[in-house]
Amino acid sequence: MRNEGIYMKLRNLTLPLLLVALAVPTSLGCRKSSKIAKKDDGTRTAAQLTEEATAFLQRGKWEEGRKLLRVIEEQLPGSAEFPNAKLLLGDSFFFQGTATYPEALVEYQSFLNYFPRHDKRDLAMYRVALCHYAAIESAERDQSETRKALESFQFLLKEVPGSPYILDAKAKTTQCWRRLAEHELMVSVHYVNSYAFGPAERRLKALMETYPDYVDRERAYFYLGEAMRRKFVPTEVLEPFQKDFLARLGKEDISKLDKKELAELKTGIEKLGVDEVAKYRQEARNYFQKLVESYPNSEWTGRAKDRLLEMGQSHVKEELDS
Repeated sequence: MRNEGIYMKLRNLTLPLLLVALAVPTSLGCRKSSKIAKKDDGTRTAAQLTEEATAFLQRGKWEEGRKLLRVIEEQLPGSAEFPNAKLLLGDSFFFQGTATYPEALVEYQSFLNYFPRHDKRDLAMYRVALCHYAAIESAERDQSETRKALESFQFLLKEVPGSPYILDAKAKTTQCWRRLAEHELMVSVHYVNSYAFGPAERRLKALMETYPDYVDRERAYFYLGEAMRRKFVPTEVLEPFQKDFLARLGKEDISKLDKKELAELKTGIEKLGVDEVAKYRQEARNYFQKLVESYPNSEWTGRAKDRLLEMGQSHVKEELDS
């Protein structure tokens, strides 16, 4: 998901909404318009200011529109037009372009702080989420904005389940989960390629558990198999064995062992290593076999079959020879 693509999609989605939003009457019922206390000619009401600001925004004159809306915000916070002015301030930044999404985010959050139960709170929540969504980085980069977007969309789904923005929020929530899963997979692949097989194993297993519906299982199975195929016994497995061995002999450290005891310790460590490595290799075969059986048409299946053949999986060899 490239940032430029996200921006264009958001513009296609939201520009028509701007025209609708700006066309909505600024008043929320029969009320008396508030007067400005000695501003400009001293006679324009909050409703008139909102109308003029709206006209500026419709023509893309963002700064001019914002100046009028700020008058309402600063001088007429008790007017009935104030909530709509706060939303329009956010819109003035949101529709101006990607560079002004951070300012839009501030204005929409401010609206929600002022009016947490307002009828249009779902629109503000939705736009907050879109501001984060538009800032999502590629899968190789930090995913802080993805997590913020996900949290924001989930907040909308929870707080206003009947909102007209729910369907799009659900679709974008799915995209956020997929981006997070892809990021974790790419980090895991980097670990495998960097010979950090233990961390790769832990990360890939956590990935499969955390993102079961969004992970690319074909690649995940292959790289899990690779991690286990190339993994050797880590020191955290050997150290407890050595510690138990010394405790059994009543010795404080390895320097207190005689030649016979050292030889016994070495033999025990070697056996432990052989047994552990055998477990790792069998686990690798299981992942490769799962890939072959579950995704027979995958581009990764051929690689998995090659690995099984290298590891002596006899029935794979027979299949390849037939």
